[in-house]
Amino acid sequence: MILRASYGTIQKVNGRLSLEMDTAYLMLGERCVYNCLYCAQSRSSTSPSHFLSRVTWKEVSEDLLGKLNDRFKRVCIQVVSYPGYGKDLRLIIPRFRIPVSVSVRAISVEEVTEYFELGADRVSIAVDVPNKDLFEKIRGGKYERHLHILEKSAEMFPGKITTHVIVGLGESDKDIVDFIVWARERNIVVSLFAFTPIRGTAFENRERPSLERYRKIQLVTYLLEKNLIKPENIIFDSNGKIIDVEWNGEFPEEALKTRGCPHCTRPYYNESPRGPIYNVHWR
Repeated sequence: MILRASYGTIQKVNGRLSLEMDTAYLMLGERCVYNCLYCAQSRSSTSPSHFLSRVTWKEVSEDLLGKLNDRFKRVCIQVVSYPGYGKDLRLIIPRFRIPVSVSVRAISVEEVTEYFELGADRVSIAVDVPNKDLFEKIRGGKYERHLHILEKSAEMFPGKITTHVIVGLGESDKDIVDFIVWARERNIVVSLFAFTPIRGTAFENRERPSLERYRKIQLVTYLLEKNLIKPENIIFDSNGKIIDVEWNGEFPEEALKTRGCPHCTRPYYNESPRGPIYNVHWR
């Protein structure tokens, strides 16, 4: 078993972190069997194995796990899909007294069910690319099958399922909004990420999304979640780009904050401390 913790997690355990960070972040395994073209852990990536997004993950012993219970309010286990990851998760999840989120590319509803039976509080099944053709090209696998697992899991465990969307992988704004509406109808929490080019991946030379575009996505996601607008209040051009939102309020600061499970902040997961800051992690 290869177990890593984010740099921020280790710093907080050692009492040297000034950031507000209530979730501990662990990464289980390395070198995925899948080949997501933007991911440092993908099968074809030449990125160092201690990277996921732009975060450095340091290998740790299982002795660290007990310390997390006293220093954090939640632990998030980011699972790399390597052979045998399920067996290792069975050993790790029951070790915690605090709520556990498992982020995993589950291949069945039965797999998701097992994690809840082991004691997980939430399970995240990332879509990342909310467009069928792009999903199958960039992530691989069948989009409809992935959505089926996500939907059935949300039916079985209402309010306990999260998914991820990465802005900037070729999708349109309308693709994202349509997916957010779909997820909202099923009580699935959508975590937003900005695409981050990582050296050694197939997408290392792609550009990041503009901050202006990301702010629009954050705004409509928040307004839809709070039932402050309806989908028909979002105006798109012929290319699916948001050009207007029929809403008269001021931009809510809450919309800028990191979205995800309770207590999730993901400090600098997809941005440098120098900026620009896509997801505001401070509360």
